[in-house]
Order: sequence, then structure tokens, then C-alpha cells
Amino acid sequence: MDTLAKYRKQALKLAEFSDLGPKEGFAATIPGFRGLIAVGGTKREAMAELESTLEDWVDLALKRGIGLPKIASRKQELISA
Repeated sequence: MDTLAKYRKQALKLAEFSDLGPKEGFAATIPGFRGLIAVGGTKREAMAELESTLEDWVDLALKRGIGLPKIASRKQELISA
């Protein structure tokens, strides 16, 4: 697995979901990834969309030279809080 694939996999572990209400589905985001949001009818669909969107987001960030957010594990975030 290449480095970017590992990075994306770790980032997806930090995904957070918001229930958009009845018949609206779910939104998925990753803290620190500004402007990255995906929606789906179910959490699974939102996660699949987030995975695809994250790949595009990372590619665009690298092309623009803006760098990538550091990824802290949830355990590290809890310790830091």
C-alpha cells in the first residue's frame, strides 16, 4: 500500500457523521479537512462517498501545493484534550 493510500485510510478512521433528519440521510466529514463533506442516504453510503471525495480532495490539495492536514488518532486527541 502506498503512502497516500495509508494516509487516506487513517483519515477515514476519523470520520464523523451527522444525521440530517428523516429522509435526508447522513453527512460525513473529517475534522481538519476544510471543505470536505459527503452525504448519503445511510452512514455506509455517506462513508463510501467520503472515501471517494477524500481521494479527490487530497489530489487537489497536493496539486495546489497547500499540503495535507496532520492526522491524529482519536486516542491522541483525547489525551491532548
